[in-house]
Amino acid sequence: MNPELLRNVWHELTIRRLIAMPLVLGALLMLWSSNSFVADLAGGFFFVITILWGTRQAADAVASEVTENTWDWQRLSTLTAWQLTWGKVIGATLFTWYGALICLGVRFFALLKDHDVVSLVHGTLYLIGAALMAQTVSFLLGLQSVRLRGHRTRVGTLVSQIIGIAVGYTALRYAGMVPGADLGWISESRGDVLLQWYGVPVGASIMATVGIAAFLGWTLLGAHRLMMRELSYRTRPWAWPAFVLFTCAFMAGFPPSVDAPTGGFVSFEIAERLAIAAVTAAGLTYAALFWDDKDPVMFRRLIRLYEAQRWREFASYTPTWLVSLAITAVLAVLLLVFGGGGKVGGVTLWAAIIGGLLFMARDIALNLYFWLSPNPARANLVTLIMLGLLYLVLPGVTGFDDDVMFVFYPFAPAAPVFTLCAAAAQFGFMVLLLARRWRKRFVLAAA
Repeated sequence: MNPELLRNVWHELTIRRLIAMPLVLGALLMLWSSNSFVADLAGGFFFVITILWGTRQAADAVASEVTENTWDWQRLSTLTAWQLTWGKVIGATLFTWYGALICLGVRFFALLKDHDVVSLVHGTLYLIGAALMAQTVSFLLGLQSVRLRGHRTRVGTLVSQIIGIAVGYTALRYAGMVPGADLGWISESRGDVLLQWYGVPVGASIMATVGIAAFLGWTLLGAHRLMMRELSYRTRPWAWPAFVLFTCAFMAGFPPSVDAPTGGFVSFEIAERLAIAAVTAAGLTYAALFWDDKDPVMFRRLIRLYEAQRWREFASYTPTWLVSLAITAVLAVLLLVFGGGGKVGGVTLWAAIIGGLLFMARDIALNLYFWLSPNPARANLVTLIMLGLLYLVLPGVTGFDDDVMFVFYPFAPAAPVFTLCAAAAQFGFMVLLLARRWRKRFVLAAA
């Protein structure tokens, strides 16, 4: 048996806890006699235990070891990265899953009168997968927080938990698509309707289940590879680009319909799907930008590897946000080919695409500028504040006037020259500031 999991079994599942959990849940559930209400209440308890409580336990799994000065010992032990990963993901949340399984059992038998066994088993597995994915995301982010700071921080744990809760809540909102998984007030009552995915009709329950299983697999893979990096294993850089491409392809299967497109589209359907993929890749670029380490030592290592033409090592040390940015740029070029000559809602697409890339590059330069400051500990927080000012506060001051929105957004209805000039000027200004700080930090310091 996994030694890490066994240690958590002894730590989490004490006799008092094993007795207390069913007594407390049983006392609460026995207050109501209606089967349907008991099922909804048990589902609500499942949400509280796994999503609200379980994500906290997962986010704090490694941070608590650091605080107790046991993490270095575990890193030097003979445990493999995979043993540590699933031993902590499951082990740290073991007690919450004990309570969650009780809730799922009560819910299962309460609904058995009105549902068939197959749909209830399907729905229960969906709920378990959604909760496990939320907890794995929290664990992944909690581990990265410890790697970046070297110690436990309340903010890092809290942010990891909040993101895990958001992931779990989103997954459970779509539980209404899966028969037997509807959690009442949490889930939207969508039903098992037919969805179009790349023009192929697919049942919503099948799509939701496949999506949960796929993204749960990706989060476990990400946690495992991050643990390998923490243990100083050398990894090949295939996982992140594969995840970005998979997510883009998955999301592009659900194209929204845009009314009355005009202009020269080589293929509007392909352009539509490429636009969704490009926006998805851009979103993952921003996520990776705040997730990844931007240590100045890492930049100098990349420069040395590039100059030495050691491409395999260069690829292994390339930051994930740079990989995502490259994929976004490729998708943007393809979008220019298939739909750059079109217009949607008064927006000229080729100018919006190029402007969007320039705005993204500006935001990345802004974040790097703060990371290269003498005190980079709050670089991400300062970047978020600045982006809030640029994208929300300043446009709000102008009353979101369409005549000046091109200064703040690349997709504002304006003449292409205005959009491109505004984006290029802001990008150029940030590059000058970044180059100046880089020169001060490295060139002058080395001299």
